[in-house]
Amino acid sequence: MKKLLFLMGASFLLQSGISAQPRVMWRRDKVTQLIFPADIVKFRTGYTSDDAVSQSDGRVLYIQPIDVLPESNLNVITSDGRYYAFDVCYDNAATTVNYIIEPSMAFFQETASAVDIAPEPAVVSVPDTATETPSRIWQQVRNMPDYIRVNNVARLQKLAIILNGVYADAEYVYFRFSLENGSNVPFDVDYIAFSIGAKKSKKTSTQERVQLYPVDADKQIHRVDAKSRCEVIYRFEKFTIGKDKVLLAEVLEAGGDRNIVLPVQEHFIIDARHL
Repeated sequence: MKKLLFLMGASFLLQSGISAQPRVMWRRDKVTQLIFPADIVKFRTGYTSDDAVSQSDGRVLYIQPIDVLPESNLNVITSDGRYYAFDVCYDNAATTVNYIIEPSMAFFQETASAVDIAPEPAVVSVPDTATETPSRIWQQVRNMPDYIRVNNVARLQKLAIILNGVYADAEYVYFRFSLENGSNVPFDVDYIAFSIGAKKSKKTSTQERVQLYPVDADKQIHRVDAKSRCEVIYRFEKFTIGKDKVLLAEVLEAGGDRNIVLPVQEHFIIDARHL
């Protein structure tokens, strides 16, 4: 994420009037990122998970509409007790897609004594060699059969993320994914992130995501070469999700817009194979 340091030239378009909120322009062919002065604790939007992709990673919030959307809103709470509110407007010709958020843009800040929200870690630290998990556990998961065959693939521009299986022991849940690149252009991985979000509901137009951080992985994926395939296993502390929610596995490309999101249904977790 070091490249985010070069985005200091971005600025906001403000509506006129004392009650105006900062306006964020977004487009469906590019990822819009907002960089906050403190870690993001919670965010809510006026669109659903079927309308757009949104993902927070420490101080950075990424949003991207799937199709043309009417004007909406975005509310963000950060770990320093600041509350932000933005108008989100679709413009497929928008030239600004990177925003630096200043503390002065917050419409409210809790006093130091009132802030009781613990900040979440900014970055998931996954070692190159997974020393936190014995090698025999990784090998045991690798030796388990690939059993998930339906609703386990997300594809985009000859790229694919595939969930091969979910496995569990007394303390942890393991997800085994494959990344496939059928194109002639190598895929450089910016990061792979996980969150829990609500399924689309006709009763509400808002969405809230909760970040989910793996304990570790058997390897770090930095690149998927052209016409190649790789596999990675993520280990999480034991968890389940409700029927109205999904686990979102998101792979973002460094220096490109090939970003893939795979919704993992709750029954895959409930029916995890025992190790």
